[in-house]
Amino acid sequence: MDQRERVQQLCEDHAEDLRSHAINVAEHRQWDLTLPVAVIDARSDRRRFHVTAVGTIGNVVRVSTTIDHPLMQQLFKLIQTRSDDSALDLMLSDADYGEEFAAMFEMYREERSGGAPLWSASDAASFVVKSKQAFDDRELAIVALLPSDPHDVVTFGIPLRYYGIETS
Repeated sequence: MDQRERVQQLCEDHAEDLRSHAINVAEHRQWDLTLPVAVIDARSDRRRFHVTAVGTIGNVVRVSTTIDHPLMQQLFKLIQTRSDDSALDLMLSDADYGEEFAAMFEMYREERSGGAPLWSASDAASFVVKSKQAFDDRELAIVALLPSDPHDVVTFGIPLRYYGIETS
């Protein structure tokens, strides 16, 4: 089953929750950080449906403050072509940025000790913007957390009219 099919199945599985959520969103007259958004956590067999204010999305979907850093992005790119240890050794031994990378990597490790972050701060900020666009288009803004290695985060919208809610 591809990602699109998995998301469609999640929406079918949580149709009643999403319908109730759509009614709640339709009652909002303007977008703000209190707008409710849905999070469907399907990373395990025990799927969970959450509703949270878009301004507090980071309380439900853990945010990383380090993975957007260019040196961490460089490490992730290297890991795609070599072993984890080899990529890490290469980054740590670089004369130009090895010390800066070591400090950043330590922050990354500390951050992960509390559980794996699910997305970056820029991803979370992009979702806030996307929620505004979804609201303007009279759609629900939804985050789905899918099982993968380590996980997939998918954001999407569903028109309110899909749930029988008239929009003007």
